[in-house]
Amino acid sequence: MDVLIIDDERPTLAMFELLLQAMGYNPVAAESGERGLEIFALGDFPIVLTDIKMPGMNGMEVLSRIKTSRPATEVIVITGHGDVELALEALNLKAADFIDKPISQEALANALRRAEGRIARREHSNPPAILRESDGVSVLDIAGNLSTAMDSLASELASAKNRLGLLITVSECASINGAGIESLTAIIRDQAALGQAVAIACKPENFRRVFEAAGLSNTATIYENEEDGLRALLTKNP
Repeated sequence: MDVLIIDDERPTLAMFELLLQAMGYNPVAAESGERGLEIFALGDFPIVLTDIKMPGMNGMEVLSRIKTSRPATEVIVITGHGDVELALEALNLKAADFIDKPISQEALANALRRAEGRIARREHSNPPAILRESDGVSVLDIAGNLSTAMDSLASELASAKNRLGLLITVSECASINGAGIESLTAIIRDQAALGQAVAIACKPENFRRVFEAAGLSNTATIYENEEDGLRALLTKNP
């Protein structure tokens, strides 16, 4: 699979090229946003990696133009360490994911795996979310667009009775943005009004950071996996 990398620092581009080649991808490098868009227009790139802060055309503009011309492209933005607000701004522009500098091989591999998972889900037209029950707990599994998933299942959640709480699982294939977080906040608030405890299970560490920065950890405990979240809810309702 061809992957386009856009970064104004040549050493960073060289590092990405080595890592991507080792992972089995075919990397194509561009040293500016303008050059990146030129290359993008001429090729077939399901995944694009772009730095946010670049001279000239920055990564936000690159992201916006790519998503306008080819909305299905998985754009992973590269941010400064701990810059969650900038990452959320990029997610609101429909970035698929973000990774921090300095780049680790594990973070890059995880982001690429999530991107390929989203591509595969679209190809198979899988639903963005499903609602199920586990040991008396309602479990909302979100694997697509967070906002779309919440809108489609809000009424079903509101009508559910005699539950031991709600566990929201966010898979590695999910996509999030500000609107999705607002929908998630509304769901948690509505559940609290019904006297229901809510937990969130989200494996991607960077998504958990976004949820915490948005204040979701004030109303719902965030766990790394479903088992811990389910156990916590059942402990509250023995």
